[in-house]
Amino acid sequence: AMVNTRASTSKSHQRSSFYGGPPAPSIWERAWTAYGESDFILRKDQLDNLATHKYSAVDTSWLDDFCMKTFWDRFVLLYPLWLAPNLITLVGLLINAVCVFVFSWYCPTASEAAPNWVYLLAAIGVFTYQTLDATDGKQARRINCASPLGEMFDHGCDSMSQILVTLHICYTLRLGQLGSFGVFPVCVLSIAIFYCAHWSTYCTGRLQFAKFDVTEAQMVIIGMLLITSLVGPGLWTIGISSVDLRLILLLFCFVALVGQFFSYLNVIMNKGCGRNGATVADTSVIFPICPLMAVIIPFCMIHSKASFAVYHDNITIFALFFGAVAAKATNRVIVAYMSKSELYIWDSIYFGPLVVILNQYWNLVVPEVPLLYVMTVYAYINLLIYCYHICNQLCDRLSIYTFSVAKRRD
Repeated sequence: AMVNTRASTSKSHQRSSFYGGPPAPSIWERAWTAYGESDFILRKDQLDNLATHKYSAVDTSWLDDFCMKTFWDRFVLLYPLWLAPNLITLVGLLINAVCVFVFSWYCPTASEAAPNWVYLLAAIGVFTYQTLDATDGKQARRINCASPLGEMFDHGCDSMSQILVTLHICYTLRLGQLGSFGVFPVCVLSIAIFYCAHWSTYCTGRLQFAKFDVTEAQMVIIGMLLITSLVGPGLWTIGISSVDLRLILLLFCFVALVGQFFSYLNVIMNKGCGRNGATVADTSVIFPICPLMAVIIPFCMIHSKASFAVYHDNITIFALFFGAVAAKATNRVIVAYMSKSELYIWDSIYFGPLVVILNQYWNLVVPEVPLLYVMTVYAYINLLIYCYHICNQLCDRLSIYTFSVAKRRD
């Protein structure tokens, strides 16, 4: 916030008197306003729709019905009544981030074997994240502070955690050893399927969980991490008919994800809740593929053009860069669904991959590795600015705080 001193107030008054009105905004103020209007400032109708949004979901998950809902219902009773639900969600995201940092320290190229305790730590981290993610909404209902902000914040954190959980798989199976056919394709599939889940929600107006969905997938990952912590990562390179076990696992995962994709596609094409089968915003059900392609295609270009050493030695940073851009696109779908508003192709976060592409095709004017790090930082700053301002606008509209259960008095 700006602090007006007597001197600055006097100068402002002099400028105002000289020009016959309030002082004109500076070029930086005009640039920031233009950026905000194009990126994170919501229209009144969007805010109104966000504020009145009601959570709607259909959950047919096997594990949820079998045992996890009972566990979560009991676990939420351990939380103090003053604990804000969004703080629970944020802690889960940070735990995932810490586990990836530890993993990447021992497996910088996703080719190395980490100490057994690292896999155990990651298993505990994923389970803790899953538990916190599943109980934040229950805590909100328990203390009577459920709001659209909680759903938006939860799914926003999930969009950032998605790449972190994917990296757990890559480190465990040592997919860096597979070169271009390892980490990057797995990240592409993971990002695409997560985006499609919210794309289908944008079309139908409700979240839909399949028999085998997020909980089951996370439990499989936890199981892989626990097994690896006991016997070591060498298990996944054991040959079965001269084929690595990890390749067989990846094939099964690929088939399952393709099946899930076609399931989402069927929902998208046939179950739109808008006019004539359109989205919740009465827009085309096909258009959301454009932002997804705007994320995936540039990174495919970067990956194909980058030297193997740069890609291989900095795989974690590359994946995090990819994940940040994908998270921004997914967050836009989430906001569009909850605010019943249209989507757009362009986003300022795309400057990151665009700069890297131009640098590659102009014969590396800037060294690749420093530029990769700088653009990754840019992407996360861009993403966090967007999330911060979206949350603040909704908080102002609902007179609540993001990380406190207290109501505003303004």
